[in-house]
Amino acid sequence: MSELPRPAPVGRLTTAGLFRIAAPLSVTQMVGWGTTFWLPSMLVGPVGREIGLVPEIVFAAVTVMLLVSAVVAPSIGRLLDRSGARWPMVAGSLIFALALVVLSQAVGTSSYLAAWVLVGIGTPLALSQAAAAAMVQRAGAGARQAIGMLMLVGGLSSTVFWPLAAWLDASVGWRGACLVFAAIHILVCLPIHLIALARPSRVESTVDEVIPSVPEPPALTAAERRHAFILMASAFSLTGFVSWGLPLQIVEILKGYGHSVAFAIFAGTLMGPAQVIARLGEMIFGRRLGILMVGVISAALMPLAVMLPVLGPQSPVLACAFVIGYGLAAGAMTIVRAVAPLALFGAATFATMSGWLAVPQSIAFAIAPMVFAAVMRHWGSTATLVVAFGAALCALASAIMLERHYRGRAAV
Repeated sequence: MSELPRPAPVGRLTTAGLFRIAAPLSVTQMVGWGTTFWLPSMLVGPVGREIGLVPEIVFAAVTVMLLVSAVVAPSIGRLLDRSGARWPMVAGSLIFALALVVLSQAVGTSSYLAAWVLVGIGTPLALSQAAAAAMVQRAGAGARQAIGMLMLVGGLSSTVFWPLAAWLDASVGWRGACLVFAAIHILVCLPIHLIALARPSRVESTVDEVIPSVPEPPALTAAERRHAFILMASAFSLTGFVSWGLPLQIVEILKGYGHSVAFAIFAGTLMGPAQVIARLGEMIFGRRLGILMVGVISAALMPLAVMLPVLGPQSPVLACAFVIGYGLAAGAMTIVRAVAPLALFGAATFATMSGWLAVPQSIAFAIAPMVFAAVMRHWGSTATLVVAFGAALCALASAIMLERHYRGRAAV
């Protein structure tokens, strides 16, 4: 983390150009997350039946994806700061398509997990790290709102791709579904990355209003940067541990409390709209609060939400409130994770610092699906929620300390 690239100029874009970039990239983010992170929860049944993999191995796909991502994220962060996001995101689309083709041919544990190694390489190239860097480089002072816009549609990835994957599995089988998803990356995501991230024309840059560059935060000393990094990494990794492990078990948790499968699936689909509402709210009202305070509020909502089913195990109302509350917290925290490094460390090294933050986060994210799957399998719904509650409380403590120490040092 000590060797940072030389500051690169922050790209500037017209107001109309901001919307032209953020809107299409939000589609590629929805596709990217829907065909990677959310896929194992739909594959666990058909892959288990055809290949004979136990649920822990199926969900280990996410672990492999994130561990590989943790290894390559710092190098890709430096690449993004130096050369921009366009060609890395194009490469990410190609790698995702290749990974899904490999996955469609899996015949056992080795070939199944090999596909997810490729997904891990593509993750920092095509998903949040690169997409947020693109917004910072191209949106200037509008980066916070652009990132919120970027993630708005992405919050619907589970809502769209869970039923889509189920329908494709019933129509063409899970292998055919993977090939369809690979084609979407080639035919939809790759062209979007290629065209939307092209440099704005000189005419466009001079006729319309130009968004000013991101104001740099007050310089932090080396000790302050380390301290802020540790608190940020702790808060983000712990909230991410919950938000990457718990959603995959929501349907099973509610079934464990006696709710029907149909109701559990219905309640689970409320998570996506809740995430979208949280991100929309941050875009509209977030400027009234510092991004670090938004992080505290999000981190405080998460432990409250996850304990609701414990208080009323068979209550449909509390079950829905649990999913909605969790979705609101996770949705807002996604923006906080993307914007806070910009606020404290500045735009010139944003992607590099995000890459280093991705290392502890990805490790925490990686172990989460297997931990939650194992706890759910052996100890049930309440134990799973208690684990989530403990991690969320620790995250809240870190978020409070981060906001308390650096509330006056954030630029956006």
